[in-house]
Amino acid sequence: MAVETFWDGLERRIAAGEPPHGEHPGVAPDGVTPEALRRVLDLEAHHLRRSGTAPVAQHLLAGAVLAGEAALAGAARARLTAQGVPALTTRWRTRPPSAALSRVLEGHGDAVVALLAGPDGLLLSLDASGESGAWDAGTGHAVPDPLAGPGGPRPPASAVHARTVALSPDGGLVALAGDDPVVRVLATDGPARGAEVTTLAGRPGPVTALAVTGTAPTRVVAGGADGAVRVWDVTSGAAVSVARGHAGPVTALTATGQGTVVSGGVDGTLRSWDPATGAPLGLLEGGPAVVAVVVPAAGQLLAATADGALHVFALVDGVPQDAVRLDVPGDGVAVTAAACAGEGRVVVGRVDGTVQLVPTTGPGPVAELAGHGAAVRAVTADAAGTVVATGDDHGRVLVWDPARARPGAGGHTGVSPAVGAVAASTGLVVSAGRRSDGLLAHDPATGARRWSVPAGAGPLWFDPSGTRLFAVTGTATVEERYATTGVRAGAVSLPGRVLAGRGALVVTGETDGTVAVRDARSGRAFRTTRLPSAPRVAAPTPGGATVLLAADGLLACWRPAAAEVVTVALPAGLVTAVAVDDDGCHGVVCDADGRVHVWRAGSAAVTTVRADAAHLTAAAGAGRCRAVTAGSDGTAVLWDLTSATALGRVPLDAPLTAVAVGGGTVVVGDGCGEVHCLDLLAGAAAAVPDGVIPEQGGAAVVPAPRTGTTDREAAAQLSE
Repeated sequence: MAVETFWDGLERRIAAGEPPHGEHPGVAPDGVTPEALRRVLDLEAHHLRRSGTAPVAQHLLAGAVLAGEAALAGAARARLTAQGVPALTTRWRTRPPSAALSRVLEGHGDAVVALLAGPDGLLLSLDASGESGAWDAGTGHAVPDPLAGPGGPRPPASAVHARTVALSPDGGLVALAGDDPVVRVLATDGPARGAEVTTLAGRPGPVTALAVTGTAPTRVVAGGADGAVRVWDVTSGAAVSVARGHAGPVTALTATGQGTVVSGGVDGTLRSWDPATGAPLGLLEGGPAVVAVVVPAAGQLLAATADGALHVFALVDGVPQDAVRLDVPGDGVAVTAAACAGEGRVVVGRVDGTVQLVPTTGPGPVAELAGHGAAVRAVTADAAGTVVATGDDHGRVLVWDPARARPGAGGHTGVSPAVGAVAASTGLVVSAGRRSDGLLAHDPATGARRWSVPAGAGPLWFDPSGTRLFAVTGTATVEERYATTGVRAGAVSLPGRVLAGRGALVVTGETDGTVAVRDARSGRAFRTTRLPSAPRVAAPTPGGATVLLAADGLLACWRPAAAEVVTVALPAGLVTAVAVDDDGCHGVVCDADGRVHVWRAGSAAVTTVRADAAHLTAAAGAGRCRAVTAGSDGTAVLWDLTSATALGRVPLDAPLTAVAVGGGTVVVGDGCGEVHCLDLLAGAAAAVPDGVIPEQGGAAVVPAPRTGTTDREAAAQLSE
């Protein structure tokens, strides 16, 4: 009872929007420490703020698995079991996040291109659409955004489509600029937070890089697409100097702290300037474009280049000299951003999703931070280097605790191509890269890799015994492989395009609407039919007794043995996936508008339900008249097909691209090349409705169960 009180109190606090940390009523489950609970609550905070997405215990189970908190994971699983709640819960991921990950911040709809860590834990972000955000880095809560101006966003007529931002050394001012030739300077703290301090004009074109010098006087330095570097005095707003020399846009700027400014450009050069006069003080010619320049320690400058190299220079009177190229893992993978992360250390982001903490003042280990799975575009750290934040192409900001980073323990090997297909059996989980990058097999219990082979990126499925794997190469070649090794056992080329496979059968479709159920090994056609339009996707039941086929505007239920085809109209939309339950009585169609269309085979219409804010990408039958769908919002949803209701959701932090169910396991692939293995907690038995369910906004009686030949009997007839 005491443990139940603990869970009830935690759920009430989260539902009320109260901070979940602190004292909780009741006794915490055995082995669950306050530190473990705080860590997992921080990791799952962005999910917990989405009301109604899943039970609190489900989120804590997922976070505890990733954080390695076994006691909390067990307690959360026990809570879900006691509640009888159907749920999808993470068993393992192929690329778990680093132990240094503190929290995830969401809200941007585009790639995060700039980040700034200000005073008092303020974290500012900017995305590729020009939208800004502001958070308290310690709590993850949104705070008033100084980039939006006092009292809210600026009117559209004067809105700034900002591309680049820079913070003053004391954190009191922020400069921002973008496509227009104007630089705006705003206050970041105090009563005037967000107020415009000054507007600096005089550029002939877009600003591509910014820096703010220290006090006495405070100056804004702007590099432009024209290759020039311009300097203004913030107090007076007057132009101070113009320096020219770069052959192309300026891509990086920094004030050295020694009275000079250093700029880098796409021309591969580093140039030193006197900001008071614009006079050149030094030139270092290189090769690849300069991505970032920072001052990690007194008398030192680091330059990152597009070829992935990190160069450290001595600053002599503010002019970089004596270059040393650091020996860093990942050298050769393009650097996208770099920032100072405390004295003698920088944080570096790379295009393959890697984040590194690199010492610059002497030999030392490089720590890698795993968690993005997408190209990193922006990095920042507070002045002491105790908080690091990084932003990626998916619009997420990850906040890290460098003290928990283990040297060389990131485990992140870069971004893999999006997963194109997955398959699951009792003893194996297999995924295929979307760009024909091969097949990867994992142990379903532990996630340990079993084997990898080069192969196609099409649909995957196992034979009924689970000892053979079928993989589609191109659009119509089916390869048979031994499940234990991945070694190829045979192949057959088929007419048309492979739509789906199951067991020893494969469904093919042709442009004229012809559909066939074939033997996956020989290609021999068992039955064929023809639809009014070519189907996009298909889903057969075990044995092929029923095949669900979907095209834009049309859903068909084909029973090959009886030569029976029943069709129903679908609402307008691009069909992306279809799934059917094992009995062939219920099916679900997904579309690019984020809707699921649930159908009781033989009924006159479908039930349409909104499932994803953007679009759905995959679906799979899950037994007991259930299905799992996956979408671009990173959420996998478990559905009861008898009532067209969502039974459970699990957010997985990346756009999802594939889903399969087999051997009691749900496997999901995502756009970052990662595979998520989920447990399906069945919960209480689903109640079949005896009344009314919503259908296209209205009411419709649920049809009676189909009578006549069973699917098992029909499957036997099909193979005759």
